[in-house]
Amino acid sequence: MRTLKQTKLDLLLDVLSDHDWHWGEELATKVGWRFGATIKEARDKGYLIKTERDGLQHRYRLLKA
Repeated sequence: MRTLKQTKLDLLLDVLSDHDWHWGEELATKVGWRFGATIKEARDKGYLIKTERDGLQHRYRLLKA
């Protein structure tokens, strides 16, 4: 039986699915260093992802529809 590889979008949504804040460093580790394109892809597909800046750090959270 073959298992399907998760896409970066799948990984991002898995992390953000708890609707809590997640720092960019965590997303870089769990999704990949270039996760910004994946956030754009999710937004283009209709997912509402809020971004906040705290100094030089950014945090992200998936909003409930």
